Amino acid sequence: MGNPALPASVLARLLTVEELPDGGSSWRARCPLDVGGAQVLVASAQTGHRLGAVENRAADVEVLARLARDLVPRVRFAYAALVGDFGRRVPEGVLEVLAGDGQARIRRAVTRWDVPPAVRAAAVTEQLWASAAPAVRESLLADPAPEVRDALAVLLAGERERG
Repeated sequence: MGNPALPASVLARLLTVEELPDGGSSWRARCPLDVGGAQVLVASAQTGHRLGAVENRAADVEVLARLARDLVPRVRFAYAALVGDFGRRVPEGVLEVLAGDGQARIRRAVTRWDVPPAVRAAAVTEQLWASAAPAVRESLLADPAPEVRDALAVLLAGERERG
């Protein structure tokens, strides 16, 4: 599986074999992937294959960006947690998608990256605030960007009115 000349078509056929290892630190994360190989993994119906693509340092960032909208929250979380790893460039619009995710843990994962203030502001939701650790709450309250503090002020004012 570590053959850098492995064509995407062969990888696609290999992924249909049920006996391939699926778990832990997998071959998918270690094998060199060209754009076609990354596309095969990202399009796979098997969650483990998509997770392997996220963990692969060689996977194309534009192809991986599709995982920000994956139907499986675990895949979106892994992508959000690792999107800035490996010195990867984050395609335009991806952080905004993740910051607006329905899962609080995915939004929290995005806030740990050096993301634009508008993305941090979009991540400020009732769910995020309710589930945030004290350190996360403190960092939001002290955020240097006025739009983040403004979003938090609106959120907290709404909480006071309701309760």
